[in-house]
Amino acid sequence: MHLDYHHCVQCVEGVHETSWHLFFECPFSQACWLFLGINWNFHMEPMHMITSARLDFGNVIFREVFILACWSIWCHRNIIIFDNGERSFAFWRRIFEKETKLVTL
Repeated sequence: MHLDYHHCVQCVEGVHETSWHLFFECPFSQACWLFLGINWNFHMEPMHMITSARLDFGNVIFREVFILACWSIWCHRNIIIFDNGERSFAFWRRIFEKETKLVTL
């Protein structure tokens, strides 16, 4: 699919969207991680950064939370782009909670 606009729709910085920006650098995504209690050390290589965050998180469900948070960020982004949705932390949280409930079934 061709998109004419390649800037991050979840932040107000007008940054060119990359997967790294979308999931880690974007202030919106950082607020999501902060809400979940996941802290990233950006001075590490990506794999070490994730491993360190997992250890700091201190819960065996880190992988599930990480995957669901990324999925929810992705869904929120797509709703903004394709369904003319608005940037909303509360809406992201509802997506995350809904997906978490589905996984726990």
